[in-house]
Amino acid sequence: MTPEQYLTEHSLWDLSRLKEHAQDNSVYVIESPRFPGLVQLHYMDACSYDDSWNEMSLFSRGLLLDLPNKKVLHWGYSKFFNMGQREEVKYEILKNRGSFEVSEKIDGSMILVMQDQNTGKFHCLTKGSLDSEHGLYATSIMPECLKDKKLIDKYNLILELIAPQFQIVINYARKGYGYGLYLTGAREKATNRLLTYAEVTELAKDLGLPCVKTYSFESLDALIETSQHLGILDEGFVLRWEPELLVKIKGPKYLEMHRFISNLSDRNILEAVANNTDDELLSICPDEFINDVSTKIKGFKNRLANLSEICYNYYKAAPKETRKIYAEWVNSNVERHLRGFVFQLMDGKELNQKQVYKVIETIDCVDGKTRI
Repeated sequence: MTPEQYLTEHSLWDLSRLKEHAQDNSVYVIESPRFPGLVQLHYMDACSYDDSWNEMSLFSRGLLLDLPNKKVLHWGYSKFFNMGQREEVKYEILKNRGSFEVSEKIDGSMILVMQDQNTGKFHCLTKGSLDSEHGLYATSIMPECLKDKKLIDKYNLILELIAPQFQIVINYARKGYGYGLYLTGAREKATNRLLTYAEVTELAKDLGLPCVKTYSFESLDALIETSQHLGILDEGFVLRWEPELLVKIKGPKYLEMHRFISNLSDRNILEAVANNTDDELLSICPDEFINDVSTKIKGFKNRLANLSEICYNYYKAAPKETRKIYAEWVNSNVERHLRGFVFQLMDGKELNQKQVYKVIETIDCVDGKTRI
C-alpha cells in the first residue's frame, strides 16, 4: 500500500485526524508557518527503541503532504534497517533473495526538494524538519538544474548534503569529494517506483549532479567481507533488492568512530582535562582525530593557565592590610566569576582546578555539541 492509499483509506487528509492517528502510531506531524497547508511525517525515536514499527511509521521518513489538495508531495525512501536488525533483513534470509544492487552509504544529511505551490519557489528540506539549518543551507546552494517544475513533478529526488559545517564522522574533503548535493535516489511519481541505481546514475549525469557511487559484488558474503575492511573514510553500503528492499551494512571502523565522536563534545573534552584524564582520551582517540583533540586539550589548558595568572596578578596587586580592605578591593576590581579564586589565594589555598574549568565552561559557553 502506498502512503497516499493509506492516508485515503484511513481518512487522514484532515489535520486533526492525522495528528491523532499519527500519535497512536508514533509519528510526528511537522508543520511550519512558511508552508501553510503542508505537513511532514517523521517517525518518533520510540519506534527504534521499542521496535514498534508499523505500516505508517515505516513510510513516515520525511513524507511530505499537501493536505488541502490531498496529495503526497514527496515520498523518498521508507525506513530501512541494518542487516540483522530485524527478522526480514537477517543474513539467512537475505542470502537467498538473489541478485542485488549496491551503493555507497554517504554520511551526510538527507535532503528532499519541493516546489512551493503558493510562491513557485523551490526549497530543500530535511527529512525531519521544514525549517532546519541544513535545509536552509541546501536551498542557498541549490543548483539551477533542480529548480525545474517538470523534474520535480516527475520524480521525488533523494539527495544527500555534504558540507563541512554539518560533518558527522567522515571528512569528505580528505576523501576527495566536493561539497554540495549528491543524488542518491529517486522515485517516479507516476508509478511510485524507485529507480535502480543505474537509472539514478544516468539521471544524475543528465542533470550534471554528483552521484552516489555504485559497486558490484559476486555475492552477499563477498560484500560482507569487504565491509569488514573498510577504512574510516567509508561508512558502508546500501544494498537494494527489487522491488524496494533496502539494507544497510556499515564498516566497523565507522561505527567505532561514530560512538567515539558521539561523546566527543567540547564539554566532554574539557571535563577530561579537568579530571586529568585527557591522556586516556588521547590514548583511545583514532589517529584521524588526534590533532584536533590535542589542539582542544591544549587550548583548554592554556585557558586555565591564563585565568590562573590573572587571579595571581589580582592577588599580588590587592592591598592586604586587613581582610576587610582586601575584600573591598577584590569586590571593586575583580570580575565576579574570579572573586572566589582570589579569596582562595588570600586564604593560602591553591586554585581549585576543577572549579576553574567550571568557570571556563560557563564564561566561554562550552557546550555539548561535537565540533570535530
